[in-house]
Amino acid sequence: MPHVPLLAGQLATPDAVATSTVKLLMDWTPIDDIGNFATNFSAAPVAPRMRKLLELGTEVWEFEGRINCANGSVTASTVTMFTFDVGHRVGWEREFAAGASTSAHYPARLGFMASGTMTISIPSAAGTTTSVIWLDNLRITNPY
Repeated sequence: MPHVPLLAGQLATPDAVATSTVKLLMDWTPIDDIGNFATNFSAAPVAPRMRKLLELGTEVWEFEGRINCANGSVTASTVTMFTFDVGHRVGWEREFAAGASTSAHYPARLGFMASGTMTISIPSAAGTTTSVIWLDNLRITNPY
């Protein structure tokens, strides 16, 4: 639904207001409530979570928190880190660069796949690493 501003004197119907405001669709939810971690991955002390908003008629998913990686096998290969339940999966693939705590300042590549998996890879130049992956400030706009 596209954003349509309310005009002076326009009747504020529920549909008109819904396209002109921010609406909470799903409050901050720990991601392990809406999916499962793969082997070698777990929630870090700042547990990863997700929320869904409707901003001016466009759905937006936001993420924050940390994921522990207990295995260096994410270096120079793509590994499944998490699988989302149906209803919390993107319609097509999205890719982001995220921070990782012990990756020699190289970013972690996070992929959100239509299959429901969240994948990770760190460049080989980072060396073998175990990391905490940061999800802060990740936003998926129009996820379907």
